[in-house]
Amino acid sequence: MQLFSSWTGSDFLLFYIMLLGFSALAAWWIPAHLRDQGRRSESPDAEDLAMLEGGRVRYTDSVIADLFARGGLKNDGQNKLRVAEPGLPASPAGRALLAARDPFSRSEADNMLATHASRMTARLRREGLLLRPDALSRLRWLSIVPIVAVFVIGLYRQRAGAALGEPTGFLVVLLVLTGVLAVIRFAKFDGRTVAGITAVMQMREKSSRLRRAPQAGEAGIAVALFGTGILVGTPWEPVHAMRQQGSGDGGGGSDSSSDGGGDGGGGCGGCGG
Repeated sequence: MQLFSSWTGSDFLLFYIMLLGFSALAAWWIPAHLRDQGRRSESPDAEDLAMLEGGRVRYTDSVIADLFARGGLKNDGQNKLRVAEPGLPASPAGRALLAARDPFSRSEADNMLATHASRMTARLRREGLLLRPDALSRLRWLSIVPIVAVFVIGLYRQRAGAALGEPTGFLVVLLVLTGVLAVIRFAKFDGRTVAGITAVMQMREKSSRLRRAPQAGEAGIAVALFGTGILVGTPWEPVHAMRQQGSGDGGGGSDSSSDGGGDGGGGCGGCGG
């Protein structure tokens, strides 16, 4: 006797939708409650916060914004930056950009900062603010297990119904939706520990004034916490314009979170329209 053999198609669709809803809740509940606690950091700087809040994208934005606001970089036109003051005091990442001899684009800045970003990621993991790769992978896979289980149940029902020549169109649509949900949950995942999330939240609360009027020396941390949109209406808006011409502002951690069958008897009659 096959599973769900006495169920009508509409009964199974309702059951599947309920399962999908519960699995989605579980997919977000699991990382929220099983995430490593990590360790509290005393005072993360702007670049640390940028990496925690938006990964490498936000990290590059923050470094550029800091140098641009303090006069180290200027807009060279054609969506490029040039060095205006190579001797400006800056972090190692900032000095890497100030050492550029030719105008560079934002994507080129990403490449110049790649090594610094990798080193910072490794350090934040050691400090307990980012999940280590094994913990991140384990939590990521664990979070999609409920969705995958629901998908398998739905696929079983759909194939059995299709074998009997019964309509399964609605169920196929739900299966596609389930697959998309699993991909989104897996791909957009917050790679921070609880301590890393807390560090950013606390700094955002303390720095809420930056949303209204960041000063030149605060541009780096303002962008780190709130993105390049914070620069709109300021003299440093070209940094935001460059970002918008790229791939859109990042946010939500270095690996941000978006979280994000059949049987032979009754088959899947009615599952498709």
